[in-house]
Amino acid sequence: MQWKTRVARPPLTTILRALMIASKLRTLSSLTLLLMVAALPVKALAQSAVMVVDQSNRKVHIAANANDKRAVGGLTKIATAMVVLDWADASKVSLNVLATVPEYAERIAGVASPDIRTGDSLTLRDLLYATMMSSDNVAAITLGHFVGNDILMRQGKAGDPLEAFVKQMNALAGREGCKNTRFMNPHGFENTRPQPYSTAADMGRIALYASSRAPFHFYANQRSRQITIFRGGARMPLTLRNTNVLLGESRIDGMKTANTPYSGGCVAITADKNATVIKQADGSSVIYRHRMIVIVLGSADPFSEARGLLQQGWNVYDGWLNAGRPITQREQLIQYF
Repeated sequence: MQWKTRVARPPLTTILRALMIASKLRTLSSLTLLLMVAALPVKALAQSAVMVVDQSNRKVHIAANANDKRAVGGLTKIATAMVVLDWADASKVSLNVLATVPEYAERIAGVASPDIRTGDSLTLRDLLYATMMSSDNVAAITLGHFVGNDILMRQGKAGDPLEAFVKQMNALAGREGCKNTRFMNPHGFENTRPQPYSTAADMGRIALYASSRAPFHFYANQRSRQITIFRGGARMPLTLRNTNVLLGESRIDGMKTANTPYSGGCVAITADKNATVIKQADGSSVIYRHRMIVIVLGSADPFSEARGLLQQGWNVYDGWLNAGRPITQREQLIQYF
């Protein structure tokens, strides 16, 4: 999937955002402003919000507009998947359990699923694949409905299962230090009031958590996957194609794409390098693992931008390692993580 153009924001929203940014800039010291500008990558990123962070050290190597609240569309599904995986670990419910698509799923999905319909049954595992690989909104809602119902049942409460599920999504975000994120549904489409939002920095925090969990990578790093839909007593195979066209390039192995009228083109990618082994004086070895996470929000060409940012990130990272991992003045003034 390619995104050639970005849907423009309404003029009033643009004006208000400009005023808000100007107001915030006036509150910053000149030194802080200069340090923030110096930290930007070579390529102009005025239209995008980006974050490039090293997973092992949680060090931010590149950032631009990283605390700007924006729609993030389907990147929301990273949090959806993590709530499901955490719930499965805690509840000991197998991901091979079948879940039935609720009647309301297609109605509130915002974008119709071409493959999964009301009354279909799929395993939770296959719903995770559909949610992450093909960004299927109906699959995400079905996960939220099933897990939310189970949470309510275990709490001995009645209520809206999606509301219970989204509460867990926001709890996860809060636990990971996200201060500028509000999830409103499991799929990320902006068809609710109030609308959902997050930031590049907050999505970086959630991506760091997801990438640290080995099971998550199964649902994010495959180019294609065959799943099974049970419909009217019949088994229907369905081949999913990953929307992330960067998979396999430059050792990119995840993570999620998004594109809605409000979010524009978004992508979260992860990539690693061979670990560095350093011999110590006593004959022992220290192993340093290297994994980079790149977040791009609101880009006219998110794949190209993410590709370039990944290379820039590794260049900055290598220079930082060669310099002995110094703590800079900017890091003392501006804390993202």
